[in-house]
Amino acid sequence: MNTVINVVFWILGVLMLIFGLNKFLGFIPVEPPADPIAQQFLGTMFSSYLFVVVALAEILGGALLFIKKTRFLGWLVLAPVIFNIVAFHVAHDFIGNGIWLLPSLLFLVTGYFLKEKLEFLKL
Repeated sequence: MNTVINVVFWILGVLMLIFGLNKFLGFIPVEPPADPIAQQFLGTMFSSYLFVVVALAEILGGALLFIKKTRFLGWLVLAPVIFNIVAFHVAHDFIGNGIWLLPSLLFLVTGYFLKEKLEFLKL
């Protein structure tokens, strides 16, 4: 079971690292969404500091997932990034390219594996 858990964390880490680096290096072409409001939002994000912050959070969070002792911290760094990815696609580009579903699902699965560390959220 530990091997499966490690693989899931590594896949999420690699995905976030690749997508974060892609924001700087542009090696994966990304088509703009069809919704004009989504295009305006992304245009604003790409022309401001937010683009760099999101890219660095993806890179840092993805890298932290590789190290067992820092996985929870990496997961916490990625939480707002994944939340905003899901919120953006649900609100503006639900069908889109669908690639957003994989990191979202992996994030939920890794959250299940970290459930003992998330017990402070119980009310």
